[in-house]
Amino acid sequence: MGDSGSAHLFVARRHWYRLALIVTVGFTLAVLVLLPLAVQSMSEVLGRGPDPLYDLATGEIVPRAAAQAAETDATYINLGLVELDAGAGQVMIAISGNRTCSQACPRLALTFIALDNDADQRRGLPPLATLTLSPDDRLFSQAVTLPVRGHPSLYPFDKYEIWLGTAGTVTWADGTTTEIRPETLGKRTVVTLQNRIPDMMMPPPSPIDPNSVHVPTDPFGFVSVEEIILQRPVYLQVLAVALVILIAISAALALLTRDISDLALGFGSIILGVWGVRSVLMPQAVSTVTAIDLALSWLILLLLLGLAVRAALHFHRQSGFRHSRPRRRR
Repeated sequence: MGDSGSAHLFVARRHWYRLALIVTVGFTLAVLVLLPLAVQSMSEVLGRGPDPLYDLATGEIVPRAAAQAAETDATYINLGLVELDAGAGQVMIAISGNRTCSQACPRLALTFIALDNDADQRRGLPPLATLTLSPDDRLFSQAVTLPVRGHPSLYPFDKYEIWLGTAGTVTWADGTTTEIRPETLGKRTVVTLQNRIPDMMMPPPSPIDPNSVHVPTDPFGFVSVEEIILQRPVYLQVLAVALVILIAISAALALLTRDISDLALGFGSIILGVWGVRSVLMPQAVSTVTAIDLALSWLILLLLLGLAVRAALHFHRQSGFRHSRPRRRR
């Protein structure tokens, strides 16, 4: 009976080792597959120059020869995304530019609105910021803050979105005021957009039909509406997955293979090593509980539970208790 029990225990352990081998090899291969994506994304972020400049009316990249073909009698406005406050859900936009007029410049009022896909519900206008240029203003610079939609708790898989609507009016020298229309925006007023946030990536903005977000109570129509998305670099997401998986394998290996006396002395360093991954993946403070925090917290909890189970088994063996087996009937 003793030999058969030992043989059965050996077979059971061998099955567990085979399962551990499959899981470890699978995780390792997954990390190796993701590493080229991380290296490519990291090279793009570290070696990138100024982000592309987009025409806000069309959403297309402004060609390099546009400066030579620009009209002198026009107003040029650039919107630069300079800061993202993920915790507050706000983005700071630096509005700057210049204008040249062959005659007296009109008074210009441009309004930038953070729209939502709720035209069937809203009545009042959502948060907005207005840039007003008097006839004497030739150079201008102003910073505004608008809300963005996003979930910082999903870091580093968080994504932030804003539907930036643009509207405006022109007041001429005779006192008449006209609303800027899409067909006239590109002729006398050019608005461009550029991402200047170092640790965020911005895909090309996507145009949205202004009529789909307009409601009858709006005091004006929208010249253009662009969907702007800010997201983390791919390499940060890959490193998060890879480091959490590898530190989990390392911690589980230490928990299952170390002797209980060595484990009791060095378990604190294992916990510190697991939580130290957070400082690598989150060099900047995020004012909310993130997916990284939850993953590492669950990993530490499971490690502590594993330590408690191993300690209970060790104390059971040392206590001298034996399982009472029911006698078999002949």
